[in-house]
Amino acid sequence: MPETKKLDCTGLVCPMPVAKTKKELSQMDPKEILEIQGDFPEAGENIQRYVENHGDKVLEFKTEGKNFYLKIEKQ
Repeated sequence: MPETKKLDCTGLVCPMPVAKTKKELSQMDPKEILEIQGDFPEAGENIQRYVENHGDKVLEFKTEGKNFYLKIEKQ
């Protein structure tokens, strides 16, 4: 079963959540899962675009107010 890693971006504004996501994904193996949460909605959208543009897969993306949650599979 692939490993699941967690990344908490609460309190961070762009570009830090994207930079931290990029770093985490670069250290992961294919099929591993990265779960990200934060409280800056634009960061969630930016992370989603980054992931899709770089060939990884967004499994889930949801927002609740200012909070966001992403689940990504490394390809």
